[in-house]
Amino acid sequence: MTTVVLAGACPPITTGLTVVAEPGTAAETLEAVRRHRPDVLVLDLALGADVAARAEVPVLAITAPDNAAITGALRAGVRGFLPAGAGPPDVVRAVHNVAAGAAVFGDGIADRITRLLLSPAPLPALSPRDREILALAADGVADAVIARRLGIAPKTVRNRVSVISVKLGARGRAEAITLARTAGLAPV
Repeated sequence: MTTVVLAGACPPITTGLTVVAEPGTAAETLEAVRRHRPDVLVLDLALGADVAARAEVPVLAITAPDNAAITGALRAGVRGFLPAGAGPPDVVRAVHNVAAGAAVFGDGIADRITRLLLSPAPLPALSPRDREILALAADGVADAVIARRLGIAPKTVRNRVSVISVKLGARGRAEAITLARTAGLAPV
C-alpha cells in the first residue's frame, strides 16, 4: 500500500492509501517525512513551497490556483497539483500516479501552467524571484510570511521589495504593488 503524509489542510483519506502522519506545520511536516519516509507527501501549499523543496520525497500539492504559488512549487520540484477542494478519490488517484513517477495537474491547473509557460514574463526587468516576491506582496502577504514561505529572512524581503521598486522606476512599495497588479501578477 502506498504511504503518505497529509500535511496541512488536505482531504481526509480513509481508503486506498496508508496515512502515516498528518502534521499541521512546515516543521512538523519535514519531521514526519524524515521519520516515516512516505511514498508521497501530500502538501497544502499554504505551508510553503520551501517544504516541498526540502522534503526529499515526491510531492503532490493541494493549492488554490495562484500563479506565484504554482511557480514556486514547480521550482521546488512538486510533481503534481490538485485544486483546493479536491475530493479523496481524486487525491488517492493522484498520489498513486505521483508515486509511479507521473506528473499530475488537476482541473484548471494544467491550463494555468501552460499559460504561465507560454506567456511572456510580466515586468521583464524583474528576475523570476523578484516577480515571486512582488506577487506575494501585491496579494497582501506580510513580509514575515513571504520570508517563511521562501526560506529567506524578513529583512531580505524588505530589501528585495526596495530593489524591485527601483528596477520598476516606482516611487515605493505601494506603486510597485500597483504595477504588479496591473501586470497581472496578483489580483486587482
